[in-house]
Amino acid sequence: MLFASSAFAAEDARVTFLLKQISTTTDVRVRAQTMLLLGQTASEAAVAPLCTALRDPESLVRASAANALGSLRLPAATECLKSALGESDATVREQLEKALSQGAVSNGALYLNIEPVQDKVGGLPDAVVGLADKVMRQKLAETFKASFAPTNEEKKSASALIKARNLKAYQLRLQLLPGSTEKSLKVEMLILSYPDQALKGSWNAKASGGKPESLIKAMVPRVLDDAAADLEWKP
Repeated sequence: MLFASSAFAAEDARVTFLLKQISTTTDVRVRAQTMLLLGQTASEAAVAPLCTALRDPESLVRASAANALGSLRLPAATECLKSALGESDATVREQLEKALSQGAVSNGALYLNIEPVQDKVGGLPDAVVGLADKVMRQKLAETFKASFAPTNEEKKSASALIKARNLKAYQLRLQLLPGSTEKSLKVEMLILSYPDQALKGSWNAKASGGKPESLIKAMVPRVLDDAAADLEWKP
C-alpha cells in the first residue's frame, strides 16, 4: 500500500491524486492500472512510489510498476529497475528487463520515433533492409545523441514525456526506392512531428555503381546530415 507524502503533493498534483487512488482500493487490477497511469505522468515524483510498488505482494502490480518505471525514462527510474532484477517471478522479471531496455531520456534531447524501413524496390534481402535501419540508428545516436521512442508508444505518454523534458521529437520514415538505372538505388527520408505527425520535410539521395550495402552506407548518413541541417539538429 502506498501513500502520498507532502513532497509528492507539492511536486505533482497528478501523482498525488493517483497515489490517493491506490491507497483507497484493494482491487489488484485497479492498483495495477494506476501504476501504468503513474508512468504516463513523466514526473520525477512518480519514481519513489513506483519503486516501492516493485515490492508489492501481487505480481500483477509489480509488473505494472516495472512497466511504468520504464515509461518514465528517467535515470532514477532506471536505477530502481536495476535494483529489482533479483525478482523471482518470470513475468515480472521479463517486464523489468523490457523496461530497462527503454533507457533514460535527457532533457532537451532529440527524441525519435523510427518506423520500420520500407522496401519500395521489392525483394531486397532482409539483411539489406536491416542494414539501412542499423546505419540510421547508429548515425542518429552517435552524431546527434538521439533517444528512441519505444515501439507502439501511446500518444498520451509520448506527449507527456516530450513536454516534461522539453524534447525535440520527430517521426522518421526511411524508404528504399529503385533508382533510374538497374544498379542504382534511392533513399528517401520523410520526417514528421511526433506524436502529431505533421510533415516537416522529405530528403533523398541517389547512388549507383556498387552493391546495395555499400550504397546504403553512403546514402543514409548523407540524407540524415541534410535533414539535420535543415531542421537544426545539433550534434
